[in-house]
Amino acid sequence: MTRVIAVESILAVADMPRAVDHYTRLGFEISYYDEGYAFAQRQGVNLHLDRTDSPPPGGGILYLHVDDADELAATWRAAGADVTEPEDCPWGKREGVHRDPDGNTIRFGSAVKQ
Repeated sequence: MTRVIAVESILAVADMPRAVDHYTRLGFEISYYDEGYAFAQRQGVNLHLDRTDSPPPGGGILYLHVDDADELAATWRAAGADVTEPEDCPWGKREGVHRDPDGNTIRFGSAVKQ
């Protein structure tokens, strides 16, 4: 059986310069394929940013497993991002949410602190 070795999310965006600026402020490094397609990398996480209308921007959802949800929320807030306060969830994760300027949702979580 073929083994899956990685998964990368593709987020539809309406305005590439705006998306690149946003993800740069969140700590991602950006590289380009062309003016309509870019890659955002941060500590082994790779996001593809695709300027497209199909699917329409804003429908992407991804989940980041992090070592400290509160620290990530504070870092992103300091960068000017709107982030929900992480909360302890019954399934043992402390989770927060951020929506990028195109409406794509980034959920993130870490283990509940004991």
